[in-house]
Amino acid sequence: MTKKTVQRPTMNYKILCVDDEQIILDALDRLFRHIGYQHVLTAHSGELGLGILENNQDTDVIIADERLGNGMSGSQFLKESMIFCPEAVRIQLTAYSDSEILVKAVNTANIFRHVRKPWNNKQLVQIVQEGLKGRLLKRRETQRLDKMTQAAKYYRAESIRLKKENQELTSNLDQLQESIGQTASKTNQSFLDTLLFTMQYVNPVLWQHSRRVGKWCRLIADAVVEDGQSSVAFPADMLGMAGVLHDIGKLKFPESLWRIPFADLSEDQKNQVGMHVEDGLWLIRRLPDEVRKTLRKPIRQHHERRDGKGYYGIFLDQIDSWAQIIGIVSDYDNFRFSELHGGPLGPLEVIEKMKEDIYSPSEQIGKYNERFFALFEYLSINVSDEELEHNESVELPSIQDVTPGHILAEDLYTVKDIFFLVRGHMIESSDIEKMRIYEDEDNGVRNIWVQSSKE
Repeated sequence: MTKKTVQRPTMNYKILCVDDEQIILDALDRLFRHIGYQHVLTAHSGELGLGILENNQDTDVIIADERLGNGMSGSQFLKESMIFCPEAVRIQLTAYSDSEILVKAVNTANIFRHVRKPWNNKQLVQIVQEGLKGRLLKRRETQRLDKMTQAAKYYRAESIRLKKENQELTSNLDQLQESIGQTASKTNQSFLDTLLFTMQYVNPVLWQHSRRVGKWCRLIADAVVEDGQSSVAFPADMLGMAGVLHDIGKLKFPESLWRIPFADLSEDQKNQVGMHVEDGLWLIRRLPDEVRKTLRKPIRQHHERRDGKGYYGIFLDQIDSWAQIIGIVSDYDNFRFSELHGGPLGPLEVIEKMKEDIYSPSEQIGKYNERFFALFEYLSINVSDEELEHNESVELPSIQDVTPGHILAEDLYTVKDIFFLVRGHMIESSDIEKMRIYEDEDNGVRNIWVQSSKE
């Protein structure tokens, strides 16, 4: 029966053996080649060994006898070998037990292990493998530390860069927010007035609700600033605009929806109501980008609740701060004045009703932001309905209802689209006479909106 040949693994490590006795070199060569090492180099002296290392600086293991005859000693050779192969595993062979020599070799030549002659083949192989394993682990640790050092340097540099960028961004944001406020007050007031007029003409109830919410938002913005918060984060003009426009998408409601109490709506009707935020975003699409982007989240999220039970299901501080303010104010106004939401109710009655929703012991969270609600509660006590409705515009049914002293809230045109009087004009008796003349000529005035101060 043919004896089965054992296939040994090959190892690509390079070993240099240095001894002045050929028989020792042959024995070491046979040993390491037998167990699979592919590259075994030999030298008869330390000088020759250094010459070999100069051309083989990738040598992994160096084994040298301490007594090399004439010339340098094994310790000296191993010490100088560090010039070419600083990471190699160094093993010293010795037939002597001179402890001073051995200690000196360890200290100066970075000796991994001493092996006494005659050696045990198995033990010598194990020592070589331990040395290679230790070198591999050390190399990996060095690489890991190098990576950590490089990462630390990188993140330190990135931290400095990001801090600088953050400062620049903060400065730019302040300037941008200031610019947004100026842009809103100067270039978009006419757009806002047009939308308000459209609401006023199409749905006076929606118009009144939106105007009141806008006024509340401006008051809260001022209160937040007085409370020590950033005026940039809550510019009154922009937050007021967001409050005015939050429900503008309801202009697309069919008339039937305006007659059904919210509690009686079907699921389909509730979904239809919920879609008004998307319609509102569509209606403001022509605003300048920086203004539109500022208003999108408040309009989209004003029905979201901190307990996650809003239209989109977002919760806590995922909800835009402006949207949280508008949500509080809009709910309050609906409870105060809208029959469709269970109103009208008195101010204190509404506040107490809303307080029940601030915190739910069973769910550990409620609908409203407590800090914003506290600010609003304080304002609701100190701001009267008359102040909110100051200079509210009303439409007069006909010229018979016009009296001297009325102030026009909108430009006045005739039926044939002839411009008659500018808004802000105080009506005089002569103006009323002209209105009657136009009416007799079948060109009467239309859409007579006047300011009505509630005393």
